[in-house]
Amino acid sequence: MKAERKPTVLMLDDEKFLLTIYRLKFEKSGYQVSTYYSTDDALQVLRSGFTPDVILFDITMPDSRSGYEFIEAVQAERLAKRSLKLALTNEGQDAEKSRLADLGADAHLLKANYTPSELVAEVTKRMSAKNARSQRGRLLRDEIS
Repeated sequence: MKAERKPTVLMLDDEKFLLTIYRLKFEKSGYQVSTYYSTDDALQVLRSGFTPDVILFDITMPDSRSGYEFIEAVQAERLAKRSLKLALTNEGQDAEKSRLADLGADAHLLKANYTPSELVAEVTKRMSAKNARSQRGRLLRDEIS
């Protein structure tokens, strides 16, 4: 019997403690997680061909490029085109949310609004919704063909 593929998550944040907690919660829920503390490292792995199911990234990255620059590079280089791209940040102003959407982020999640368990549940919900939309699109294309 073939083992079911675990959904993959790439997490980018400069807060190592938070990344450790999030990674443990996601792994306990059946996810495979890769964590990165710098945008350059995360971009390097995406450029090598890694396409996670979900990319969670912070906006404020003091020792490297910002999350804005990260998502801009992901979009410009057409990396991880099928990945769900979620900003997970403490930045919650409307202008920031709008900028992220313009740069290609699928959603803006405010860190303060989620416990690690709630974050896993939210990501799972958003992945399921995205997969359902993709499935409907495939069925529609098959009907037209």
